[in-house]
Amino acid sequence: MARAFYRGYVQDGPRAGQVKRLHIMREDGKFPGRSALCGVHGYDVTRSLTVIIDPLPSVPPEGLWWCPTCVGQYADVVGLIDAVAFDLAGVA
Repeated sequence: MARAFYRGYVQDGPRAGQVKRLHIMREDGKFPGRSALCGVHGYDVTRSLTVIIDPLPSVPPEGLWWCPTCVGQYADVVGLIDAVAFDLAGVA
């Protein structure tokens, strides 16, 4: 089951204003469970904790948007990249 995460600000504090992206956690390859499919690190650092959402939500929490790179990578991982490309070609 996939997980998502975003950068927190401080323990039990508000999300920083510059935090806008919800990333999909990498579960294999380099740094599984510690980075996003797009390469953003998903581990805690000083004053910026990782907020993990398990399982992957159907819509991002209020104020966040999906990371486009993560969504494209995940569509490829689950075998839906051709369907996504087909839908996008129909829109173009």
